[in-house]
Amino acid sequence: MPLVRVLVVLSNAQRLDILRKLKTPGSFPPQDEGDPEVDGVCVSSIQAGQGLAFSTTSKYLADLAAIGVVTVKRAGKWSYYKRDERAIAAIAKRLAREL
Repeated sequence: MPLVRVLVVLSNAQRLDILRKLKTPGSFPPQDEGDPEVDGVCVSSIQAGQGLAFSTTSKYLADLAAIGVVTVKRAGKWSYYKRDERAIAAIAKRLAREL
């Protein structure tokens, strides 16, 4: 993944805020199914917590997944997102090395 692509995704304030909040899944509104700590946070909870349209939320989450900083778990019609701490650490290390 080109570093510039990673930086473009992370330069959006809403996407960055979602990634930060996923560090403490309880910061999002409660969800009907699944444990946010174990399964991840449901898209609808992220949407409600951010005050964004569903389509915008889905796009932002897809962007974060594309650069590898979140993982997605699908369960039926639901999608749950979690931070990928290893990937985030690798990006931080890469930034330190390349800048």
